[in-house]
Amino acid sequence: MDIPLCQSEHKPQLLLNDPAAISLYHTAPEKFAGALAPNAELCDAWAEELAPLPVGLALECPPEPDAEHCERPITMHYIEQCKEVFRPLLHDDAAFYYLHSAPTFPALRAAVLALGDLCGRTVIAELQVEDDEGHLPDGTDVRAAIGVLQRIGVTTVLISAHDPESLTQALEIAAPYARLSLGVRMHADWLSQTTLYNTEVIVPDITEAFVAALRGNQVACKTLPRDHDDFICAPDGKHAHFIAPTIDISDEIECGPHLDEDLIEAEDDSGAFKLLLETEEDVVTLEESRYMISRPLCLCAESADLLEQGLRVFPGLALYDGTWEQEDAVISYFETKYGMIRL
Repeated sequence: MDIPLCQSEHKPQLLLNDPAAISLYHTAPEKFAGALAPNAELCDAWAEELAPLPVGLALECPPEPDAEHCERPITMHYIEQCKEVFRPLLHDDAAFYYLHSAPTFPALRAAVLALGDLCGRTVIAELQVEDDEGHLPDGTDVRAAIGVLQRIGVTTVLISAHDPESLTQALEIAAPYARLSLGVRMHADWLSQTTLYNTEVIVPDITEAFVAALRGNQVACKTLPRDHDDFICAPDGKHAHFIAPTIDISDEIECGPHLDEDLIEAEDDSGAFKLLLETEEDVVTLEESRYMISRPLCLCAESADLLEQGLRVFPGLALYDGTWEQEDAVISYFETKYGMIRL
Protein backbone atom coordinates (compact mmCIF):
# COMPACT_ATOMS: atom_id res chain seq x y z
CA MET A 1 0.00 0.00 0.00
CA ASP A 2 1.32 3.45 -0.89
CA ILE A 3 1.50 5.65 2.21
CA PRO A 4 1.24 9.42 1.65
CA LEU A 5 4.03 11.09 3.58
CA CYS A 6 4.56 14.67 4.59
CA GLN A 7 7.88 15.97 3.34
CA SER A 8 9.24 16.89 6.75
CA GLU A 9 11.03 14.31 8.85
CA HIS A 10 12.34 14.68 12.37
CA LYS A 11 14.43 12.67 14.78
CA PRO A 12 12.76 11.16 17.85
CA GLN A 13 14.30 11.64 21.28
CA LEU A 14 15.16 8.98 23.84
CA LEU A 15 13.64 8.35 27.25
CA LEU A 16 16.63 7.42 29.37
CA ASN A 17 15.88 4.40 31.54
CA ASP A 18 19.29 2.91 32.33
CA PRO A 19 21.40 4.19 35.26
CA ALA A 20 24.52 3.03 33.43
CA ALA A 21 23.73 5.37 30.54
CA ILE A 22 23.34 8.60 32.52
CA SER A 23 26.75 9.81 31.34
CA LEU A 24 25.40 9.79 27.78
CA TYR A 25 22.98 12.55 28.65
CA HIS A 26 25.81 14.89 29.51
CA THR A 27 27.51 14.21 26.18
CA ALA A 28 24.35 14.55 24.05
CA PRO A 29 21.53 16.21 26.06
CA GLU A 30 19.62 17.18 22.92
CA LYS A 31 19.02 13.48 22.18
CA PHE A 32 16.88 12.95 25.31
CA ALA A 33 13.25 13.84 26.04
CA GLY A 34 13.33 12.72 29.66
CA ALA A 35 14.42 10.03 32.08
CA LEU A 36 12.44 7.17 33.60
CA ALA A 37 13.46 6.26 37.15
CA PRO A 38 12.53 2.87 38.63
CA ASN A 39 11.94 4.21 42.15
CA ALA A 40 11.55 7.40 44.18
CA GLU A 41 15.13 7.33 45.49
CA LEU A 42 16.59 7.36 41.99
CA CYS A 43 13.98 9.89 40.90
CA ASP A 44 15.42 12.32 43.47
CA ALA A 45 19.01 11.61 42.47
CA TRP A 46 18.35 11.80 38.74
CA ALA A 47 16.28 14.97 39.01
CA GLU A 48 19.25 16.69 40.62
CA GLU A 49 21.91 15.23 38.33
CA LEU A 50 20.01 15.51 35.05
CA ALA A 51 18.33 18.90 35.53
CA PRO A 52 16.60 20.39 33.59
CA LEU A 53 15.66 17.01 32.04
CA PRO A 54 12.21 15.90 33.30
CA VAL A 55 12.44 12.72 35.38
CA GLY A 56 9.44 10.46 35.89
CA LEU A 57 8.54 7.23 37.68
CA ALA A 58 7.46 3.89 36.24
CA LEU A 59 4.27 2.40 37.72
CA GLU A 60 3.37 -1.22 37.04
CA CYS A 61 -0.36 -1.86 36.79
CA PRO A 62 -1.54 -4.55 39.24
CA PRO A 63 -3.24 -7.78 38.10
CA GLU A 64 -6.97 -7.60 37.57
CA PRO A 65 -9.09 -8.96 40.44
CA ASP A 66 -10.67 -12.39 40.31
CA ALA A 67 -14.07 -11.77 38.74
CA GLU A 68 -15.67 -14.64 40.66
CA HIS A 69 -14.69 -13.24 44.05
CA CYS A 70 -14.96 -9.53 43.46
CA GLU A 71 -17.65 -7.04 44.34
CA ARG A 72 -19.38 -5.53 41.32
CA PRO A 73 -18.75 -3.41 39.39
CA ILE A 74 -15.30 -4.91 38.92
CA THR A 75 -13.92 -1.75 37.31
CA MET A 76 -14.65 0.27 40.45
CA HIS A 77 -12.88 -2.35 42.54
CA TYR A 78 -9.85 -2.31 40.24
CA ILE A 79 -9.63 1.50 40.32
CA GLU A 80 -9.46 1.37 44.11
CA GLN A 81 -6.91 -1.43 43.93
CA CYS A 82 -4.73 0.68 41.62
CA LYS A 83 -4.98 3.63 43.99
CA GLU A 84 -3.84 1.46 46.89
CA VAL A 85 -0.84 0.24 44.87
CA PHE A 86 0.11 3.61 43.39
CA ARG A 87 -0.42 5.87 46.41
CA PRO A 88 2.76 4.91 48.35
CA LEU A 89 4.82 5.05 45.14
CA LEU A 90 3.93 8.61 44.14
CA HIS A 91 6.65 11.19 44.56
CA ASP A 92 6.56 14.98 44.67
CA ASP A 93 9.58 15.33 42.40
CA ALA A 94 8.26 13.02 39.65
CA ALA A 95 7.61 15.09 36.51
CA PHE A 96 5.45 12.33 35.01
CA TYR A 97 4.28 8.75 35.55
CA TYR A 98 4.73 5.87 33.14
CA LEU A 99 1.98 3.22 33.31
CA HIS A 100 2.90 -0.20 31.96
CA SER A 101 2.10 -3.94 32.10
CA ALA A 102 -1.68 -3.53 32.20
CA PRO A 103 -3.32 -6.96 31.74
CA THR A 104 -6.05 -5.55 29.43
CA PHE A 105 -6.95 -2.22 27.89
CA PRO A 106 -9.92 -1.66 30.26
CA ALA A 107 -7.45 -2.22 33.11
CA LEU A 108 -5.05 0.38 31.67
CA ARG A 109 -7.86 2.89 31.33
CA ALA A 110 -8.92 2.21 34.92
CA ALA A 111 -5.31 2.72 36.05
CA VAL A 112 -5.24 6.09 34.28
CA LEU A 113 -8.44 7.09 36.07
CA ALA A 114 -6.99 5.95 39.40
CA LEU A 115 -3.85 7.98 38.85
CA GLY A 116 -5.97 10.98 37.89
CA ASP A 117 -7.89 10.61 41.16
CA LEU A 118 -4.60 10.74 43.07
CA CYS A 119 -2.65 13.47 41.31
CA GLY A 120 -2.56 15.75 38.30
CA ARG A 121 0.82 14.76 36.86
CA THR A 122 1.59 14.01 33.22
CA VAL A 123 0.77 10.40 32.27
CA ILE A 124 2.56 8.23 29.71
CA ALA A 125 0.96 4.87 28.92
CA GLU A 126 2.40 1.82 27.20
CA LEU A 127 0.38 -0.32 24.77
CA GLN A 128 1.59 -3.80 23.86
CA VAL A 129 0.58 -4.74 20.30
CA GLU A 130 0.03 -8.44 19.69
CA ASP A 131 -0.20 -8.73 15.88
CA ASP A 132 0.47 -6.91 12.62
CA GLU A 133 -3.14 -5.66 12.48
CA GLY A 134 -2.68 -3.34 15.44
CA HIS A 135 -4.54 -5.34 18.07
CA LEU A 136 -3.66 -5.46 21.76
CA PRO A 137 -3.59 -8.89 23.46
CA ASP A 138 -7.28 -8.55 24.45
CA GLY A 139 -8.26 -7.72 20.85
CA THR A 140 -8.61 -3.96 21.32
CA ASP A 141 -7.84 -1.90 18.21
CA VAL A 142 -4.80 0.33 18.89
CA ARG A 143 -6.75 3.26 17.36
CA ALA A 144 -9.59 2.72 19.84
CA ALA A 145 -7.14 2.57 22.73
CA ILE A 146 -5.38 5.77 21.69
CA GLY A 147 -8.72 7.44 20.99
CA VAL A 148 -9.75 6.85 24.60
CA LEU A 149 -6.43 7.60 26.28
CA GLN A 150 -5.89 10.93 24.55
CA ARG A 151 -9.21 12.22 25.91
CA ILE A 152 -8.68 11.16 29.55
CA GLY A 153 -5.39 12.90 30.24
CA VAL A 154 -2.68 10.70 28.72
CA THR A 155 -0.14 12.87 26.89
CA THR A 156 2.05 10.18 25.32
CA VAL A 157 1.42 6.59 24.23
CA LEU A 158 4.38 4.28 23.78
CA ILE A 159 3.78 1.24 21.59
CA SER A 160 5.70 -2.00 22.02
CA ALA A 161 5.49 -5.22 20.00
CA HIS A 162 7.01 -8.67 19.64
CA ASP A 163 8.68 -7.91 16.31
CA PRO A 164 9.59 -4.89 14.16
CA GLU A 165 6.96 -5.67 11.51
CA SER A 166 4.12 -5.53 14.04
CA LEU A 167 5.53 -2.33 15.50
CA THR A 168 5.70 -0.68 12.08
CA GLN A 169 2.14 -1.76 11.25
CA ALA A 170 0.82 -0.50 14.57
CA LEU A 171 2.41 2.92 14.01
CA GLU A 172 1.09 3.04 10.44
CA ILE A 173 -2.43 2.24 11.66
CA ALA A 174 -2.40 4.57 14.67
CA ALA A 175 -0.41 7.59 13.51
CA PRO A 176 -3.05 9.30 11.33
CA TYR A 177 -5.58 9.21 14.17
CA ALA A 178 -3.39 10.03 17.16
CA ARG A 179 -3.79 13.51 18.61
CA LEU A 180 -1.16 12.94 21.30
CA SER A 181 2.57 12.22 21.28
CA LEU A 182 3.49 8.79 19.92
CA GLY A 183 6.48 6.77 21.02
CA VAL A 184 7.87 3.25 20.87
CA ARG A 185 9.63 0.80 23.14
CA MET A 186 12.00 -1.18 20.97
CA HIS A 187 15.28 -3.03 20.53
CA ALA A 188 18.25 -1.26 19.00
CA ASP A 189 18.68 -3.98 16.37
CA TRP A 190 15.14 -3.26 15.08
CA LEU A 191 16.12 0.17 13.74
CA SER A 192 16.80 -1.01 10.21
CA GLN A 193 13.53 -2.99 10.14
CA THR A 194 11.08 -0.49 11.67
CA THR A 195 9.50 2.57 10.07
CA LEU A 196 8.98 5.14 12.82
CA TYR A 197 5.78 6.82 11.68
CA ASN A 198 5.10 10.01 13.72
CA THR A 199 7.35 8.73 16.51
CA GLU A 200 8.55 11.39 18.95
CA VAL A 201 9.96 9.30 21.79
CA ILE A 202 11.87 6.00 22.00
CA VAL A 203 12.39 3.89 25.11
CA PRO A 204 15.56 2.02 24.13
CA ASP A 205 16.96 -1.28 25.28
CA ILE A 206 20.57 -0.21 24.63
CA THR A 207 20.87 3.54 25.03
CA GLU A 208 24.40 3.73 23.64
CA ALA A 209 23.32 2.17 20.34
CA PHE A 210 20.48 4.63 19.92
CA VAL A 211 22.63 7.66 20.74
CA ALA A 212 25.17 6.48 18.17
CA ALA A 213 22.41 6.00 15.60
CA LEU A 214 20.96 9.44 16.28
CA ARG A 215 24.38 11.03 15.96
CA GLY A 216 24.98 9.15 12.73
CA ASN A 217 21.69 10.30 11.19
CA GLN A 218 20.48 6.69 11.07
CA VAL A 219 17.16 7.34 12.84
CA ALA A 220 14.44 9.49 11.33
CA CYS A 221 10.71 9.59 11.79
CA LYS A 222 8.45 9.58 8.74
CA THR A 223 5.34 11.69 9.14
CA LEU A 224 1.90 10.46 8.17
CA PRO A 225 -0.75 13.17 7.72
CA ARG A 226 -3.70 13.37 10.11
CA ASP A 227 -6.96 11.77 9.06
CA HIS A 228 -10.64 11.94 10.09
CA ASP A 229 -10.38 15.46 11.49
CA ASP A 230 -13.92 16.07 10.23
CA PHE A 231 -15.29 13.19 12.32
CA ILE A 232 -15.46 12.27 15.99
CA CYS A 233 -13.56 9.24 17.27
CA ALA A 234 -16.03 7.41 19.54
CA PRO A 235 -14.55 4.01 20.50
CA ASP A 236 -16.82 1.43 22.07
CA GLY A 237 -13.91 0.30 24.22
CA LYS A 238 -12.57 -2.25 21.74
CA HIS A 239 -13.26 -0.93 18.23
CA ALA A 240 -12.70 2.54 16.80
CA HIS A 241 -15.73 4.35 15.35
CA PHE A 242 -15.55 7.63 13.45
CA ILE A 243 -18.88 9.39 13.58
CA ALA A 244 -20.55 12.66 12.60
CA PRO A 245 -22.13 14.88 15.30
CA THR A 246 -25.50 14.17 13.67
CA ILE A 247 -25.26 10.39 14.15
CA ASP A 248 -28.59 8.60 14.62
CA ILE A 249 -29.01 7.50 18.22
CA SER A 250 -31.47 4.82 19.30
CA ASP A 251 -34.33 5.35 21.67
CA GLU A 252 -33.53 4.77 25.32
CA ILE A 253 -32.61 1.14 26.05
CA GLU A 254 -33.12 -0.02 29.61
CA CYS A 255 -30.35 -2.05 31.25
CA GLY A 256 -32.75 -4.85 32.10
CA PRO A 257 -32.76 -8.63 31.70
CA HIS A 258 -33.34 -8.36 27.94
CA LEU A 259 -30.49 -5.92 27.23
CA ASP A 260 -28.69 -8.29 24.87
CA GLU A 261 -31.78 -8.75 22.72
CA ASP A 262 -32.56 -5.02 22.78
CA LEU A 263 -29.04 -4.17 21.59
CA ILE A 264 -29.30 -6.62 18.69
CA GLU A 265 -32.68 -5.20 17.70
CA ALA A 266 -31.36 -1.61 17.81
CA GLU A 267 -28.44 -2.41 15.48
CA ASP A 268 -30.64 -2.17 12.38
CA ASP A 269 -32.20 1.19 13.21
CA SER A 270 -29.44 3.42 14.60
CA GLY A 271 -25.77 4.28 14.45
CA ALA A 272 -25.36 4.52 18.22
CA PHE A 273 -26.97 2.90 21.25
CA LYS A 274 -28.49 4.95 24.07
CA LEU A 275 -28.50 3.20 27.43
CA LEU A 276 -30.57 4.45 30.33
CA LEU A 277 -29.06 4.11 33.81
CA GLU A 278 -31.68 4.16 36.55
CA THR A 279 -30.06 2.15 39.36
CA GLU A 280 -26.59 1.06 40.47
CA GLU A 281 -27.51 -2.43 39.28
CA ASP A 282 -27.78 -0.96 35.78
CA VAL A 283 -24.10 0.04 36.04
CA VAL A 284 -23.23 -3.57 36.83
CA THR A 285 -25.29 -4.72 33.85
CA LEU A 286 -23.51 -2.20 31.62
CA GLU A 287 -20.14 -3.56 32.68
CA GLU A 288 -21.16 -7.19 32.23
CA SER A 289 -22.75 -6.55 28.82
CA ARG A 290 -20.07 -4.34 27.31
CA TYR A 291 -18.92 -7.17 25.04
CA MET A 292 -22.31 -6.80 23.28
CA ILE A 293 -21.76 -3.10 22.57
CA SER A 294 -20.51 -2.90 18.99
CA ARG A 295 -21.60 0.67 18.29
CA PRO A 296 -20.84 4.08 19.79
CA LEU A 297 -22.62 4.36 23.12
CA CYS A 298 -24.70 7.22 24.46
CA LEU A 299 -25.30 7.14 28.23
CA CYS A 300 -28.10 8.96 29.99
CA ALA A 301 -29.21 9.15 33.61
CA GLU A 302 -31.27 11.54 35.68
CA SER A 303 -28.66 11.33 38.44
CA ALA A 304 -25.24 12.87 37.72
CA ASP A 305 -23.71 10.45 40.23
CA LEU A 306 -25.18 7.46 38.41
CA LEU A 307 -24.00 8.83 35.07
CA GLU A 308 -20.49 9.14 36.47
CA GLN A 309 -20.56 5.54 37.64
CA GLY A 310 -21.48 4.49 34.11
CA LEU A 311 -18.66 6.59 32.68
CA ARG A 312 -16.16 4.99 35.05
CA VAL A 313 -17.01 1.42 34.06
CA PHE A 314 -17.48 1.93 30.31
CA PRO A 315 -14.05 1.48 28.68
CA GLY A 316 -14.86 3.54 25.59
CA LEU A 317 -15.89 7.15 25.07
CA ALA A 318 -19.55 7.70 25.88
CA LEU A 319 -21.71 10.19 23.98
CA TYR A 320 -23.94 12.76 25.68
CA ASP A 321 -26.91 14.10 23.71
CA GLY A 322 -28.57 16.22 26.40
CA THR A 323 -31.07 13.62 27.64
CA TRP A 324 -31.69 14.26 31.36
CA GLU A 325 -29.90 17.59 31.09
CA GLN A 326 -27.06 18.00 33.58
CA GLU A 327 -25.38 21.19 34.76
CA ASP A 328 -22.78 22.54 32.32
CA ALA A 329 -20.02 22.35 34.94
CA VAL A 330 -20.80 18.66 35.51
CA ILE A 331 -20.71 17.86 31.81
CA SER A 332 -17.45 19.77 31.40
CA TYR A 333 -15.96 17.72 34.23
CA PHE A 334 -17.13 14.48 32.62
CA GLU A 335 -15.58 15.57 29.32
CA THR A 336 -12.23 16.21 30.98
CA LYS A 337 -12.18 13.24 33.35
CA TYR A 338 -13.76 10.50 31.21
CA GLY A 339 -13.50 11.89 27.68
CA MET A 340 -17.28 12.05 27.35
CA ILE A 341 -18.31 13.45 23.97
CA ARG A 342 -20.92 16.20 24.10
CA LEU A 343 -22.90 16.24 20.85
